[in-house]
Amino acid sequence: MTGFALFLLRRLLGIVVLVWVTTLVAFGLFRVGVPSQIADVQIDAQLGPGEPATWQYFHYLLRLLHGDLGQSLTVGLSVDTVLARAVPPTLSLMIGGVVLWLIIGILAGLASGLRAGSWIDRLLIGATLTTVIIPTFVLALLLLSVFSYTGCLWLQPGYVPFTQNPGAWLGRMILPWIAIAATQVGVTAKLTRNCVLETLGEDYIRTAHAKGLPKRRVFWLHILRPSIVALLPSVSVGLGTLLSGAAIVDQTFALGGVGQALLTAVKYNDLMVIMGTVLATVILISVVNLIADVAQALLDPRINLT
Repeated sequence: MTGFALFLLRRLLGIVVLVWVTTLVAFGLFRVGVPSQIADVQIDAQLGPGEPATWQYFHYLLRLLHGDLGQSLTVGLSVDTVLARAVPPTLSLMIGGVVLWLIIGILAGLASGLRAGSWIDRLLIGATLTTVIIPTFVLALLLLSVFSYTGCLWLQPGYVPFTQNPGAWLGRMILPWIAIAATQVGVTAKLTRNCVLETLGEDYIRTAHAKGLPKRRVFWLHILRPSIVALLPSVSVGLGTLLSGAAIVDQTFALGGVGQALLTAVKYNDLMVIMGTVLATVILISVVNLIADVAQALLDPRINLT
């Protein structure tokens, strides 16, 4: 077995262990740690009335291995169905938000770093860092209010599946993407600027210019690539911030995603939906972290995944 295969196997096993620990902590919190009559009723009804907590947890794990996450208390559907409806809006929000965040953050950081000390540098860094200061819910409400006031019917709250109407899907997702991307654009722009300035001071950059290499080649091969490689670890950290803001954006724009499902479940103490959405979030973060590590290793030969 190759070194990469062993690395991938270890990480996947780590994700499985993390999911198991999450179920153990969440179940123990609701069943033993925090007394709740509503939670006890749900557990007894779905995992065996009058059974010990250990047996009920074992029963939950068996059902989980068969893809059964239980029944929702509030909507009368299986948690699998709730998540099947909630995951597409969340994936649309996260993928579009991450793409917008990285494009704007990296471009702003590159422009700022290459023109350090200029008015463009001060303007870009000031503008992007301002978005970090503004709370996510304030920015989301502000965007919604402004476009509602202008009467732009294309940019509306609510989610429309891409397969149903691509144009409406794009229109409904633009404002949520802006709101969610703004949480990390300033941080990424600042990090990119610092990476560019550090790279420009390296000896091999001066050597490349002295050899007469075209500026475009120097930029693409010797400035852009090292800057992106240095940013990849921050993507994993930034994703956690995006997910925390996603629940607020999801609720504000009525997308019906995992965040809105979680907030509704918490409001009504819908235990099975809470556990299902938490598991989905943990798996999503773990998979994205894995992808970021692999991408960093592919871009930087010095990193050995084995």
